[in-house]
Amino acid sequence: MEHKNIFNAILELRLSGPLAHFRKFYTNASSLTYSIPPRTAVCGLIASILQKKRDTYYEMMSSENLGVAIAIAPGSSFRKQFYTMNYVENKTSINDVSGHKQCRMELLMPSRGKELAWTLYIAYQKGKLAELDLLEQRIFDQDLGYDIYLGQRQFRAELKLIQAYFNQDIKFIIESTYLDSAIDKEQIKSIDTESIQLNVERMPLEQRLECKGKNTSFRRSVRFGNIFIETSGKRLSGMFCNVLELNNEAKKRISIL
Repeated sequence: MEHKNIFNAILELRLSGPLAHFRKFYTNASSLTYSIPPRTAVCGLIASILQKKRDTYYEMMSSENLGVAIAIAPGSSFRKQFYTMNYVENKTSINDVSGHKQCRMELLMPSRGKELAWTLYIAYQKGKLAELDLLEQRIFDQDLGYDIYLGQRQFRAELKLIQAYFNQDIKFIIESTYLDSAIDKEQIKSIDTESIQLNVERMPLEQRLECKGKNTSFRRSVRFGNIFIETSGKRLSGMFCNVLELNNEAKKRISIL
């Protein structure tokens, strides 16, 4: 998907926590996890901060209104490990073992001596949507609305504002020889795979609410991508299309998913 420089504000954020699980959409009995929060999970996180009700924010966070770039944070390293979880139905007493259902869940955990953290870049058009204009101040004040989680409610998260970029701090690059975030395969012309740790994960990127019958609606994923992720947080080298350069010391270049 081609992205032009339609954003005049970008928030650089640090998202972290002790454990995470971002369920892959094609898994069922054994729940696998993505290495990074998918764009859809980041939209849900923002909606929680802005106290938007479930399934009411998809249009506000469409790719025309909101850009999301994601990277493994510097100093972060993770491992994946399976655990068996016991789930209880709402109508069943927690002491009624017959109502328990077991599910194998893959968890993201920090490597020994490391942190579990990601850098998020939230891009939007300042002045277009009043709700998104509130986001920077809310995060700065740690007024996180309904609170935030790393995939599931038992995995509490922390979110901190690193830096805000506006107008002249953001530059559109048609072709770049380096990249500092995850990127869709469609935006890669070539990539140097030496001395890096690269994962490719297919994930949903955008959702919308669709009607089914007179009084029924459902959430549907309408855009997917094969996302290349450098899992050790290193800069990628190669040839990448349609990225944004940020005016910071490292001249970071990011890809909007």
